[in-house]
Amino acid sequence: MKLLAILLSGLVLSILAAFGVQAATAEGKRVALVIGNSKYVNAVALPNPANDAHLIASTLRSAGFDVIEGVDQDNAGMHGLISKFTEESYNADLAVIFYAGHGMQVDGKNYLIPVDADLTSPAYLKTRTVQIDEFMAALPADPAVGIIILDACRDNPLGRTLAAALPKSRSLGAGLAPVDAKADGVGTGGVLIAYATDPGAIAFDGDGLDSPYSLALAKHLTEPGVEIQSALTRVRGDVTEATQGRQRPWHNASLGREVFLGKPATQTAPPAVAPVADAAKTTTAPAPVASDPPSWEVEQRLWDEASKKNAIPYYEAYLDQFPSGRFATVARLDIDQLKASKAGKQVAARDTSDANANAGSAVRTSAADQIRAAPPKKQVVQKTRTLKPVAQRKPRRQQIVERWRNREIVMRDEPRRRDNNDFLTKALIFGSGVVIGGAMRY
Repeated sequence: MKLLAILLSGLVLSILAAFGVQAATAEGKRVALVIGNSKYVNAVALPNPANDAHLIASTLRSAGFDVIEGVDQDNAGMHGLISKFTEESYNADLAVIFYAGHGMQVDGKNYLIPVDADLTSPAYLKTRTVQIDEFMAALPADPAVGIIILDACRDNPLGRTLAAALPKSRSLGAGLAPVDAKADGVGTGGVLIAYATDPGAIAFDGDGLDSPYSLALAKHLTEPGVEIQSALTRVRGDVTEATQGRQRPWHNASLGREVFLGKPATQTAPPAVAPVADAAKTTTAPAPVASDPPSWEVEQRLWDEASKKNAIPYYEAYLDQFPSGRFATVARLDIDQLKASKAGKQVAARDTSDANANAGSAVRTSAADQIRAAPPKKQVVQKTRTLKPVAQRKPRRQQIVERWRNREIVMRDEPRRRDNNDFLTKALIFGSGVVIGGAMRY
């Protein structure tokens, strides 16, 4: 019985390995066209489409795509890239087109604008722009899968110039119009068209190097084991949150099967199956995982986290994993800036404490100098007269009564000058009396 369980386990492993090899070989050819137009000749330059193109191209290359990339393409350059992509994707199993730049809709049709477009005449829409229909025609036929991703719903000053030249019978709308994602054939393949925001709405470039839509695409589009429509749902959630509901990406699809842009989940080694008798001992053992190099998705996530925290340990963690990564130079510059800022704060704090200490000593020194320089003051104790207790000192009236009784002329409490005056007064009175008495006698 135990031998039978071991044989069954080996058979299951063989079937799983054969299925994994079949799934890997059935992945087929993958081709992508990535265009980002920023430097417009007749309109204000856009800051992010060129960066967005580099980001998405790197993401798709990491997922196994052969990428045809173009930045700041004029009319001839865009048409040339479309022709090259049409030839490369003819026998592909999966083809992706990504465009970032200016676009517009006229009478419900969408036009993508090269950097040299001059839309001063309605006729130039046909000769100096790229219609969405040209992208649709470049996709491979069923049973292949074609995907078009448009980050072209920005505010377009060229549209206002064209609106002045259009006849009243034609209408110029905001943003892009929805496109019918239909495909010919038996329906096992299909077409998916993704937009940066709702029909007729405006997308945002964002405050960073890349637009919120492109950042979310790079984060979710090639996640291993995540189907593309689930990935775009996550993209919509991230962009809606980042723009506080002002931008809501959406997509329209007619796919006949599930599509995965990321690497298949079967590339990781399957868990080892132990015999049934030892199952209880091996249930908690972790499954071995192949040591593949970190993907672009992991690098982007680490960098996003480091940028959000803006702390030295997070930048160092990124550099440990990706010492030569896309953001390695920026990470080192951020670390140097943070260290310099920290050192500056410490020096400033030290200077402040020293200044406070010096100020305190100066205050104390100046106070001491003032005390030494000032003339000595008389002590309060020396100026204060010692008063006799009230009980030992008799009232003035009582003293006078006692003096009259004792026939005392001089009062102890009166000054000596006052006693002399009383004596002279009495002597004069006595002398006057003697003189008057003698005169009366004679």
